[in-house]
Amino acid sequence: MSRPVEEYTPVKDALAAVMKGITAKRSAETLPVRRAYGRVAADNVVAPVDVPPLATSHMDGFAVISSDVLDATESVPARLIIAGEAGPGVRPKHLVRSGEAVQVATGAVLPAGADAVVPSEFAEVDGREVLVKRAAMPGSYVYGAGEDVRKGEVVLSKGRSIRAQDMGMMIALGLIGVKVWKRPKVSVIATGSELTAASRPKEGKTRESHSPVILRLCATWGCIPVDMGIVRDDSDMLVRTLKRALATSDFVLTLGGTSAGQRDLVIGAVSTLKPDVLVHGIKLDRGRVTGIAAVRGSPILMLPGPIQAAMNAFLVLGTPVLEKLSGNPKIGLEMSCKMGEDWEPRKRFADFQKVVYVKLRHGEEIVAEPISAETESLKLLAEADGYVVVPEEVGRISKGSQVKVRLVPGFSYV
Repeated sequence: MSRPVEEYTPVKDALAAVMKGITAKRSAETLPVRRAYGRVAADNVVAPVDVPPLATSHMDGFAVISSDVLDATESVPARLIIAGEAGPGVRPKHLVRSGEAVQVATGAVLPAGADAVVPSEFAEVDGREVLVKRAAMPGSYVYGAGEDVRKGEVVLSKGRSIRAQDMGMMIALGLIGVKVWKRPKVSVIATGSELTAASRPKEGKTRESHSPVILRLCATWGCIPVDMGIVRDDSDMLVRTLKRALATSDFVLTLGGTSAGQRDLVIGAVSTLKPDVLVHGIKLDRGRVTGIAAVRGSPILMLPGPIQAAMNAFLVLGTPVLEKLSGNPKIGLEMSCKMGEDWEPRKRFADFQKVVYVKLRHGEEIVAEPISAETESLKLLAEADGYVVVPEEVGRISKGSQVKVRLVPGFSYV
């Protein structure tokens, strides 16, 4: 057993100490573009070619030399010989000379010699000739080579999650593979003799419902979740499980078994592993009995048992660690909203960093309504749309104040 918590460490200090102690290096792998959705780019993706590779027509009409129709009007049209036609997917062989036009469809490659397109509505076919009734400037209704993407342009920055449209862009550029960061493995250990597996409930026991929440969020954030199951209150068994998790994972999270008193089984077990860094007791409300450590360069986050405290610690301390390990510089996003009600922290922990869960009310503007319940309430989290992190020095948020609501995938949206 380790000693009771007597002093609490600011969140930023605890996090900085552990971040400094993390020595695990990210490694990259190359995946087929079609399998890279949701992964994080390990390098800048640079366009190897122009898109489009050749100038194309923006309209159905006639490819012309703009100087031939510079003075064309409705009353005095320019008369040109129709020298051929071109459709999408076929490179025209005809070289447009002065006094000629080639009939083109939308998306057709612009014939050599032409520098503009006259839409069909401004032209009238007269046998083998076309009467052009409006002037065209160079580049009119032409989608120029490289106008969408220039060769050498960065189309996907290192650290960006690959979206569906990013895949489409890479395929359009002819890329077959893309370098991405390997997904970090995250092991989650639930602790407590009072727990039972939800699939095989035992009478008098509590269904273990918290680790599925954490595991699902880890998976959504691009990690490989590893469920280490339930470990009863047995120090030796817990140490063995921690060692096994550390040997096979990049990040280990435990649930339960921390406290402000003597019953902090997990802290004691981690202490026996001779951690490089160990902080127990964080200035976080709720979540003050959280522990965080680095053992031989690998991080361990020891979450409290009550679900709100566990979630607070996971969001505030676990998210930055996962960003570092995954190569994703920012998990989720922030939205500026107005606070719907006055909010004050609990007096005992007014100088702690706080997490306020909110429901979003949509109208002319988005309003964040603070919600609260006992720390064991999973219902509160189910009702929440996002959360606000309140700095240690802030002791009140007034109704109507602007706040930054954090929205993370898997928690705020799917």
